[in-house]
Amino acid sequence: MFDIALYEGFRGKSGGIIALDCVDSTNAYAVSGSLPAFTVVTAEEQTAGRGRSGRKWHGAKGLNLYFSIVLSGIEPQKLLPMNIFAGYVLADTLKDIADVRIKWPNDMIADGRKLAGILMETSFSGGNLEKAVLGIGLNVNVDELPEEIAQMATSLKILKGRNFVREELLALFMNNLEAKYDDFITGRINLVKLWSDYSAFLDKKISIHKDGVKTQYTERGIDQFGCLRAENSLGRLETIVTGDIGYDFCR
Repeated sequence: MFDIALYEGFRGKSGGIIALDCVDSTNAYAVSGSLPAFTVVTAEEQTAGRGRSGRKWHGAKGLNLYFSIVLSGIEPQKLLPMNIFAGYVLADTLKDIADVRIKWPNDMIADGRKLAGILMETSFSGGNLEKAVLGIGLNVNVDELPEEIAQMATSLKILKGRNFVREELLALFMNNLEAKYDDFITGRINLVKLWSDYSAFLDKKISIHKDGVKTQYTERGIDQFGCLRAENSLGRLETIVTGDIGYDFCR
């Protein structure tokens, strides 16, 4: 069971932590509930955890980190940039453990394999953004992955051969996030400039998968809205708003 006492390293702006044994999805719990800003919802197990485009997030009870954070003061146009910003923070949090980089738009990879996923979810009322929740699934202590994803996913334990204290990782991430959050909201963090430090594929060949179609590009960065800038086979720059970079060129 998640040990809240080990989470004491989290300074916390407000909200506190809700530690659950089992839940359908920490994101769904956080979106549907009336929770203060910066409340963290974590669970030992998710029965319906999901990633981008409704994909199922494979989980292992008691071994990984599944958590969601209720955000504050964020505008709709900052939702995709927030996704990118969270990736920067997670990479910084894990920098002493592994070289973790972003595969646009919301996968974190290490050693060419997926280590974590990030998912923003929202609720609107009358066309106004009512709530935004940042969800993260991080493979921590699992050492055996389902056969269908074993070649494209990894964990901190697989990478380093030892277990990690999940509560400490979560506290460190939250401290990093909150220390930089106001700078992100006010635009003092230049996400476009930082992309070169965090991207897994800048200036490399990639394939964009969208609606079952795969198209090859060369990644050239992101724009201020978090959209991908990619050069097509004719040498023309395109702005990619939806889709995913595939794992075709990861290894």
